Amino acid sequence: MCLRRFRVKDDSMLPSFREGDYVLVRPFLRLRAGDVVVARAPPGFVLKRVSKLSPEGCWLRGDNRARSRDVGPLPRKAIVGKVWLHVER
Repeated sequence: MCLRRFRVKDDSMLPSFREGDYVLVRPFLRLRAGDVVVARAPPGFVLKRVSKLSPEGCWLRGDNRARSRDVGPLPRKAIVGKVWLHVER
């Protein structure tokens, strides 16, 4: 299993994830609505929750609607992995 570490860079996922927290993500076999993922989305990476899956791709959104923007559709290959472990700051 190949794990990657990412630092949370904003508060778009409050109250679940705060700026400065860390997440470990792992590759996924199955993606479902509600999964928390890290994805490649210009200009870098985003931590978001999968809101919708369709043949066109994945739609992602933050838990903190006041501080987040929706992303999508993204191709599934843009999803780096699902959050496996959350380390609070």
